[in-house]
Amino acid sequence: MHNGQVPTPAQTAVTAAVRPQVRLAPLKDGLAPEKRALAEDLRQVFLALGISVRRYAARRFLNASSVTRYLSGERLPPWDFVAGVIADVQDAQCPLTPEAEEALRDLHRQALKSHRPSSKAQALQDRLAEADDETRRITTRQRALEEALRDRESRLEHVRGRVRNLETSIEGQQLTHRAELEIWQGEYTRLQEECGDLQEQVIYLQESLAVARAELIAAEDRCHRLEIQLETVQELGSDGHQDGDTPSIVAMLEEADRRSSVPELVRAVSDLELRTRQAMASELVRAASQSRTIEEVVGLLAALRQAGFDAHAQTALPAMVMVRSVDDTSALARELTREGLEDYVLILVQASVKFHQPESMAALAIALHRCGLPRYAESLLQAAAVVRPLPDLVSAALLLTDTELGDAVVAAMATAAAQRPLTDLVTLSITLRQACLGRYADVLQAEAAATRSAADVAEFIRSLTEHGLEADAESVFTHTQQRSVGHLVPLLHVLRDQRAWTVLAQAAESRPADDIAVLIDELYMSGRHQLATDLLMLIMDRRDTAQIRQLIGGLDGLVPGSEAIMAAATRILAPERAAALLTCLEFCGLPDHATVVFRCMVYDDLVGHAGLFLQSLGRSGSHYARLDVLRQHAHGMGVETAAHLMLALESATLTVHLDTLIQDLCLNCPVLDIVLLVSRTMAVGGPAPRSERVVRRIIDQVVDRRPVSDQAGLLSALHAAGLTKHAEHLSAQAQETHGRLFRAQLRGEHYVNDPHNGSRLLGLYDRPGRRSRRD
Repeated sequence: MHNGQVPTPAQTAVTAAVRPQVRLAPLKDGLAPEKRALAEDLRQVFLALGISVRRYAARRFLNASSVTRYLSGERLPPWDFVAGVIADVQDAQCPLTPEAEEALRDLHRQALKSHRPSSKAQALQDRLAEADDETRRITTRQRALEEALRDRESRLEHVRGRVRNLETSIEGQQLTHRAELEIWQGEYTRLQEECGDLQEQVIYLQESLAVARAELIAAEDRCHRLEIQLETVQELGSDGHQDGDTPSIVAMLEEADRRSSVPELVRAVSDLELRTRQAMASELVRAASQSRTIEEVVGLLAALRQAGFDAHAQTALPAMVMVRSVDDTSALARELTREGLEDYVLILVQASVKFHQPESMAALAIALHRCGLPRYAESLLQAAAVVRPLPDLVSAALLLTDTELGDAVVAAMATAAAQRPLTDLVTLSITLRQACLGRYADVLQAEAAATRSAADVAEFIRSLTEHGLEADAESVFTHTQQRSVGHLVPLLHVLRDQRAWTVLAQAAESRPADDIAVLIDELYMSGRHQLATDLLMLIMDRRDTAQIRQLIGGLDGLVPGSEAIMAAATRILAPERAAALLTCLEFCGLPDHATVVFRCMVYDDLVGHAGLFLQSLGRSGSHYARLDVLRQHAHGMGVETAAHLMLALESATLTVHLDTLIQDLCLNCPVLDIVLLVSRTMAVGGPAPRSERVVRRIIDQVVDRRPVSDQAGLLSALHAAGLTKHAEHLSAQAQETHGRLFRAQLRGEHYVNDPHNGSRLLGLYDRPGRRSRRD
């Protein structure tokens, strides 16, 4: 069949085994070539049905004699009959390929052109049939379009209705939520004020509760003592002997404020513990600590710890911070340190952070520093930097900026940068700038850039920029780039603007080659191939040969290795930049890596890109553009890769290289390999003129350099493969070059393969009026 599926002998034998033998009337003599070709192909298609002419005519309600005339070529069948046979073949599970069906349609058109109707009525009848077919197709398409239009209009109206409903709903919700938001904002402000009032009341009530508990304990003790006295009086029958051995708790509190010694106080606490009066014991220690000298307080606390009453000592310390002066607190801290009670000093520091105003807190820090406890002063400021409100922190910094604790404030700002929320850091930066404390703002931002995560740093930069602190944002950005490679990779992931390119440029300028290798590998493994490629090209442009070799060696030592990264970069780069990468690798003595780039561009990329790549290599003087190197790469190529390379050479206008490659591939290979090469060239390049030019060059080389027998065999193979256009070009060129010799070889070739129909191709390609030079 023309351009179709030609049944093989095996297929014919199988068909004959399962279907009855169908006999058709012989072809009519004297048919025009076009009608004979149509009749032959139509008979081949009809035989695939495996039924007789009469049976088919009955199935289609046709006249059996008309079907016989159609199949013998005596009468030219209408296209409806041909299309019906094709449809029946498809129903019989023997479908034709689209190429074969299109070939039948072409043969039918050619037969129509060569057909001379017997009368004007016949011509008009044929034209009417064609017009009717066209009308039916247009009517069917019109109905489909009308139905689609109605469906889309209905859906559009439905969607517009939903949009209007949603707009109305959204507008109502916005108004409702805006009103609710204003109400809740006012409610929030009121609740904050109420919370502050309640906090003050809680503190007051806690103190009042402690006093009430002490009075309750004293009253219970007095009742208990009176009950004992009453029992004694009743037993002895006498009046008034009182038990003077039971101590009064009220008297204990009074004595604690006046003249009880430390051992007496410890015994009193022990007595209260034995009587399960822990709260009263704590009140007793607190009262004594608030009224005694520093030395006595230290002695009392040390004695309580030694006696196992550490909890009461710790309870008394925050109260001392609230009632005693800053000097007393610093002196107490110094004496506690001498006694080895450092944990009590920490309690004092924590209480100061919690209860002191910024002025008292700053004064206590100075006093601690001056009494030889600088680390506790630093701890006080660092704790305040983390937990105190921002205005208190700025006030304390203002008080300490010109004192010996300036460096301690710097350390406190660094701690705040590491632990405060980002919104606090932005507000604190603004407040410090406004308070003329730029030094501390710089420290705060530098520490945030050096310690916070990449996502936090990117958000910090964005917030500073939004608040008009562009210079501060740039400072943070500069500091964060000085961190390790492990920080730069996630930083590049979260940066979405020009800053990502700035990070790459800075790394390429200042980082060692080993760090660059790790950074490129991490970007590649995380899917950021474009960034990895950009950084690789920056290194190629800016570093010397030794550093580039060190970089490639570092990539080879990582997973997945430099070859995978080079391949990914080649797929991303423009052809000119890919050529520059290959040239740089070649200049640095890295031929294996240069070959990877060459193969990826020439074998895998688009044909136009590969052509630009080869042109750039030629201009740069790369040896990969030399003819001998291209021939070496072409040796052993697969057919598809060779077709790709030839198209790229044609695109690059390297005609000498292309002709040489065609000679290497086509002069000593089997004819079927040439057909496969032509087919793959058309498949890779498509119907573009570039593909046609390459195929014509292949055919011209075959005609000029291969034997006539090979040319005749190639013509048959091209025709069988459906490459009719190229078969015609081969026939024309061969006849023009070899004349009768080619026609004789062609006639013998077809009679050997098909004695009955061997003249058909010769009749098709040996057209009247075409004469060769040898004729």
